[in-house]
Amino acid sequence: MNLKKTTIMKKFLSFIALAAVCGLGFAQNSAIFKAQDLQAKGDLNGAIELLEAAMQNPKTTKLAEVYHYAAEYEAQRFNPELMKAAQSLPFDTLLFCNALDKSIGYYLKSHEIDVTPDEKGRVKSKFVKPNHDRVLSMLDFYNYAAVFANGMGDQQKSIEYFSKYMELPKAPVFSKHETDSIYAAGKQAYLGTAKNIAILSYQGKNWDEALKYAEIALEDTTDTHDLYIIKMQSYLAKSDSVGYLNALKEAATNSHEVTFMQNLLYHYVTKGDADEAMRMADEMVQQNPENKAAWYMKGCVDLNMTKNYVAARESFQKALDLDPNFVDANTNMAYTYINEIVQKKQNGEFQFIGTSRTYTKKEEPVYKKELALVHDYYGKAKIYMEKVRELTPESPKEWAYVLQQIYTNLDEKDKLAEINALIETLNP
Repeated sequence: MNLKKTTIMKKFLSFIALAAVCGLGFAQNSAIFKAQDLQAKGDLNGAIELLEAAMQNPKTTKLAEVYHYAAEYEAQRFNPELMKAAQSLPFDTLLFCNALDKSIGYYLKSHEIDVTPDEKGRVKSKFVKPNHDRVLSMLDFYNYAAVFANGMGDQQKSIEYFSKYMELPKAPVFSKHETDSIYAAGKQAYLGTAKNIAILSYQGKNWDEALKYAEIALEDTTDTHDLYIIKMQSYLAKSDSVGYLNALKEAATNSHEVTFMQNLLYHYVTKGDADEAMRMADEMVQQNPENKAAWYMKGCVDLNMTKNYVAARESFQKALDLDPNFVDANTNMAYTYINEIVQKKQNGEFQFIGTSRTYTKKEEPVYKKELALVHDYYGKAKIYMEKVRELTPESPKEWAYVLQQIYTNLDEKDKLAEINALIETLNP
């Protein structure tokens, strides 16, 4: 009898203990119903606070549901601000950003829990589709939040939101196929966001992040100037001279910008490395023979380093064949003639021109032949430099002094007088 009583008592106590545990779990899970009641009364903040408390309580068992409803209520706080923003009405940018971030975070957490097997290896998902659909509908909003955060002066938050926008398509709520489709459909937007992160990271002196996102953004081959500057300056800030030079070579090769070509040439001139400069120029031409800047670079190497003016003219002409209005190629084509005739004088190839000697009657044919050669060279230079003047009338310092030298050597008095008067206005 006593044994029977003891057995019954043990079973009863076990039942009481089980009931107590279930009661605690029910109390925590009932937070969902209480939160729904508060939401129905319009107290979204109270509902969210209640659910957030349940998230932290280890007794809560319906976590996927708790996170899902917390996400829903944060979305309800977010939506009115979104509508105001869409209508260009005043709105709470901080609420917009915070509610969006928490809502998406909760949807993703709900999904993670919802697809996690229980202790018996079972998966009883309830919110996969609604979580998926909500996140899908909110894909673009982190981009806006980043802009708003930057407008509020919070650069780090702006970077954070831009980064979340970049990474959100990889969230587990999406299949691999969906992720690929999202990135493909919004490729330009994602590349633009990468550029924004690169710029903000560069401004914040986070050189590694600036380099990482500049590299991504350079998949878009349009408007690359700033990205290459970010790469080069970031490498310099890291004291990485090899990285800097490689970035400069990349910029010169891919951007078709003369400025980068000139900087690269300056690097080689400073080192006195004509062979490497020519190797680089030849490589650029071979890779893209339709690249006018590549031909320009090759011409500059011959003009400035090898002093092979004939070869330089051939390269500049290739550039001008691709673009007759290429200002720098026209300018340097003129210099090939001017520099060559000056070099001839310095090398003593003239008996009279450029010397103090006077010629006799017998020597006059020699003098005239030398003069004719000088006129020929300066006459050809004039064609290209007057073209530069025509193309850039607003930049007289780029052509006025050279034309003054040309007109002087051609003895074109009227044109010389006009250019001298212009130069007077440049040096008041």
